[in-house]
Amino acid sequence: MTLAERAPTVDEYAALVASVGFRARDRDAIARAMANSYHAVCAVVDGVVVGCGRVIGDGGLHYYLTDVLVHPDHQRKGIGTEIVAALTSWIEALPYKNTVVGVMPTRGQADFYARHGYRIQQADSPAMARWINRSDD
Repeated sequence: MTLAERAPTVDEYAALVASVGFRARDRDAIARAMANSYHAVCAVVDGVVVGCGRVIGDGGLHYYLTDVLVHPDHQRKGIGTEIVAALTSWIEALPYKNTVVGVMPTRGQADFYARHGYRIQQADSPAMARWINRSDD
């Protein structure tokens, strides 16, 4: 498996969404979303995209990990971990102090994101976040 620093194509994204059983999305909306990503990675095995993840946000204070998807045939092999690590590393390289990175994990994925330093914000909310370049200044 290799990680390519790029967003998935519309077809690649649609195939991954279908593979994990999520609702189909409008192709024009997918194209717009991919184009508006700050950073994205694709996990590629034998020339086929089997996973992806994106960073979106406001470009300064708040970022969000989204669309972390791995085809079921390739889950539990560390691919999701590599995707989240690569996205988080990209954000950590930004020069801004006290940047917040959020994630909204799907059911059963909170422990996965916790292993990457993301913490639940409130007991009654699924939202998780992590501070990057934290400073008390």
